[in-house]
Amino acid sequence: MPVRFGLLGCWHPHAEGMVRQISEHPDEFTLVSAFDSDPVLAAERRARWSSRFSCGNQWCGSVEEVLQSGIDAVLVEGRVFENVALARQAIDAGFPVLLEKPAGIDVAGFDALQRAAAARGLHVQMAYLFRYMSAVQEMLRRARNGDVGQIYAFRGRLPKPLTEYEDLVRDLGAYSGGVFFEMAGHLIDFLVAMLGPPKRISRALAHHHPSTGDFIDNGVAVLECAGGIGIVEVPALEVAPASRRIEVYGTEGALVVPHLGSGHLANNATQPIEIARRGRSDWERLEIPAATLQISDLREFCAVIAGRKPPDFSREHDLAVHAALIEASGMGS
Repeated sequence: MPVRFGLLGCWHPHAEGMVRQISEHPDEFTLVSAFDSDPVLAAERRARWSSRFSCGNQWCGSVEEVLQSGIDAVLVEGRVFENVALARQAIDAGFPVLLEKPAGIDVAGFDALQRAAAARGLHVQMAYLFRYMSAVQEMLRRARNGDVGQIYAFRGRLPKPLTEYEDLVRDLGAYSGGVFFEMAGHLIDFLVAMLGPPKRISRALAHHHPSTGDFIDNGVAVLECAGGIGIVEVPALEVAPASRRIEVYGTEGALVVPHLGSGHLANNATQPIEIARRGRSDWERLEIPAATLQISDLREFCAVIAGRKPPDFSREHDLAVHAALIEASGMGS
């Protein structure tokens, strides 16, 4: 029987893909109901997604109505500042939650959410959609298997195009961490998975666009971990194509994802990963068939709440990622 989802919030750019994957796999999932506090946004999404619901077009007038609509789980895709509170309402009502990234605007709120979920035996999964991209999965697999030895350096670059600048300022200007806060969590997620939680974080966050204002549009953080150092770069000024990149260096080799692709836009049919091994004179390049985005997040979530497997990313991991993101974004004080 498919897992019945209620949707709380529909603002996030990743919501479109999640709703599409749910509706395109009716044997696995179904979208029962939805709510957003912005009536204009809700009306637009209602018109756009009219065919995506299993029970007609069940848009609700409140969070409580969604939680009483015969659902099994909740997907939270609202505005970053409201998502943890929405997720907490779902947890308090007894539902597991698939929560869009980042996990709110502070550490305390997400920690309290996770504690409340743990006390009720409920699962909270972060929707960091790059986790299940093919090249990323290969990178994590090889790193965990020790193929590159002890990892001593991580570098990730995840820019946003200059053409989106005005939209980014509009959508993210209220957050003091700017575009770095929005995007860096993807990279910190991988860094923590391979190097563990950082012991110390330093940052350089700046506004370098010629426009006036203080929007953070160019940021770099250095995260010092027990066995290595990570560097995370997020500019909002990019004009170069295919410049989203991850590099991992260890004592036995190296792994490079030369272009991470885009989270919710069109991607190539294959994803490359480049591999170096100690003692070999050249890099090896693998072209891996690209996985469909977001379907794996949904399948992972449903498998965990059904008790078929433990989560790929633990509660402790997600808390460490969010704590590092908040500090690296300068939003911890």
